[in-house]
Amino acid sequence: MVKGLDTFQKYFKDYEEQYVLIGGAACDILFESNEVNFRATRDLDMVLIIEALTLEFDARSDQIYL
Repeated sequence: MVKGLDTFQKYFKDYEEQYVLIGGAACDILFESNEVNFRATRDLDMVLIIEALTLEFDARSDQIYL
C-alpha cells in the first residue's frame, strides 16, 4: 500500500465525491482488492472534480499540511 494512503482516505472520507485517485495509488487499491501484487508509487495523484468542490474541502485540504 502507498504510505499515507490510509491516512489520506480517513482524512477525506466525507469528500469522496470531490476527487478521484489515479495512477499508482489507484492501481495499488485495485490490485490489492484482487489479491495481486503491484509495485505502487510513493505519491498520490488525483483529479479534483471542480463542479463538486466545496469550501469545506478546500479548508480541509489546507489543514492536512499543517
